[in-house]
Amino acid sequence: MWNGELASVCRRHPDLVAIYEAPDGGLALLLRQTLVPLHEERGRWFNETRRAARAVVTSLRAAGVTDDVSVLQWRQLADVAAVLTGWLCRYLGDPERCAQLSDIVGARLVDREPSAVSPPRAGGEERLPGAPPISSTLLDWYRDMAPCWLAVEPEVRRRLIIRTHLWIVERVLSPMARGDEPVAADLGPSGRLVWRLVRIVPPGELDVWRAWIRLTITDLQRALAWPAGRRSQAWVRWLFDIPYSIPVTGRRPRDVLAGGSTRAPRR
Repeated sequence: MWNGELASVCRRHPDLVAIYEAPDGGLALLLRQTLVPLHEERGRWFNETRRAARAVVTSLRAAGVTDDVSVLQWRQLADVAAVLTGWLCRYLGDPERCAQLSDIVGARLVDREPSAVSPPRAGGEERLPGAPPISSTLLDWYRDMAPCWLAVEPEVRRRLIIRTHLWIVERVLSPMARGDEPVAADLGPSGRLVWRLVRIVPPGELDVWRAWIRLTITDLQRALAWPAGRRSQAWVRWLFDIPYSIPVTGRRPRDVLAGGSTRAPRR
């Protein structure tokens, strides 16, 4: 069980950037060393991470910690992403280095994703059946709503909303306009949107915003599960409303459906 006294133990180790705790109590160490060493540097990198990890684990054991301890530098990037976004940060010794390492993970995972751009379809097909065009009415609606988006406080929430809107345009509406499906894979635990949002959150505040990110992703997944024939203009407006409707606390308003934070348009 983690306690406040362990923070003083952690501060003795300059190579320890952060410690994350899993729901089952296991711990994961994020060290200062890179997560993606060059091939010619792997020998020295492994020796440095092993030495740093051994020192930290020895101190934690002496302080009474009996939980399993893993080292994020030795795990797959997808596993690291799941820890950074889903586990509780118990100790943050170097917020700046933590943000740098998080950016590296996000950038590498995004680089591995297939492009959302698909070759033109044969036969001149331009749009999936039922896919809504980006009409002038929709553009006018968004412009009318812009003062609401831009007035959101605090600033972090405003930036998260705008970033989500950009993703909707790039990875949902643009593919649909080409006749493709939205890129739903971006909504996975280590997907593109998750990392775009995580990188906006200031170091040390991820625990505050984790619920907001989770609810936004969940509601977007629910929206993208609708069949193509039911994706109307109201459905598109619903997409943009999803991040705007979720409060900072992650609590859902009383008048929403049990399965999501915003009311879906009528089917």
